[in-house]
Amino acid sequence: MRFQEMIETVDTHTGGEPTRIILSGIPKLEGNSVREKRDYFKEHYDYIRTRLTYEPRGHAGMLCAAVVPPTMPEADFGIFYMDDVQYLDMCGHASIGVGTALQEIGLVPKAHRDRYAIETPAGLVWIKNNFKEDYVYSTTVRNVNSYVIENELRIDVDDVKDVPVNLAYGGNVFAIVPAARFGIKIQPSYMERIKHYSARIREVIAEKGIAVTLVQWYDEPKSKEADLRVVHSSGYGSPDRSPGGTGTSAKVAWLCANGKLAIDEPFVHEGIVDAPFIGVVKGVEEKNGRTEYLTEITGQARITGFHKFVFADNDDLREGFYFD
Repeated sequence: MRFQEMIETVDTHTGGEPTRIILSGIPKLEGNSVREKRDYFKEHYDYIRTRLTYEPRGHAGMLCAAVVPPTMPEADFGIFYMDDVQYLDMCGHASIGVGTALQEIGLVPKAHRDRYAIETPAGLVWIKNNFKEDYVYSTTVRNVNSYVIENELRIDVDDVKDVPVNLAYGGNVFAIVPAARFGIKIQPSYMERIKHYSARIREVIAEKGIAVTLVQWYDEPKSKEADLRVVHSSGYGSPDRSPGGTGTSAKVAWLCANGKLAIDEPFVHEGIVDAPFIGVVKGVEEKNGRTEYLTEITGQARITGFHKFVFADNDDLREGFYFD
């Protein structure tokens, strides 16, 4: 058997949501920023995404983070994100996974052990690993600036009328929606309804000229330590198992903007498998003609495996196959 290519990864999960971190095997990418390199990859090498996120090597919930050379002088690494459906400008759970994994496998420079920077398509993101004894216990991500796009947008979605939706940015654009208005509970048994209505909500809001990346569904938490229970979905692929990093940034920015959360006050999102993320607004600045919020997200990631993926020239399914 002959192998045409090999891709090396380290896999993690963050609050139950997987990240497949690509360490080697990507061809040289053209571009003057990580965003441009991501776009070049998308145009020329999208088959690598499908090979790693589609079955038989991946699954509908798989997300990849590719490690590439950065272009910003402050950055130690460049990272871009892609899943079985789309490319993302930023991903909080994956950045937590990257932060933990790169430290644990010895790729972080010793001088930057406690804090280092990654360049993402959304901008510069800072990573702080929190140690317990000699291992990374949790990782804090200082995200790109977050901000409110629109308060209390009212929409009709099929037979559900006059739904209040808050739109906020936390590295991706989120529609923040009360699950109870749709008779939805944030439980695995409601996944198909969550996906259906997420797709419809994005369609309805797109008709108003706003492109939403993900819908954030929220409800009362199970744990007394959490403030809300959440799940995020694009309407395609598999809803997020983690509490959502960029979604948590968007939420705390919205809460702070509306006087519901103070600077440095922690806010806990609980995911669909009960894992928590802690979001904090660390500061506020006027920028780009709007009020922007400096947010941090803290969560736990763990390494689940190391892989050398090979692609045999006589494998008719080497490009992968996809069932939604």
